[in-house]
Amino acid sequence: MSENETATRIRHVIGLILTILAIGLVVLVWNFGLDYLNGTIFEELRYVIFAVLVIGLLSGLQNLLSRFGR
Repeated sequence: MSENETATRIRHVIGLILTILAIGLVVLVWNFGLDYLNGTIFEELRYVIFAVLVIGLLSGLQNLLSRFGR
């Protein structure tokens, strides 16, 4: 196995681990985070706030991983 193949496998494993962590974070925010908006002026916007949070999280993760892939 060459050095390039090992580096590629390590990058894939790191990407998979970070993807699983991101999915877990999204599920936790969906289950527990939306309840914190109850009784606030943002209660009606809970799903918009959730969508913005998820898009920001995934965009940031993609940006971070693309820097290491170069």
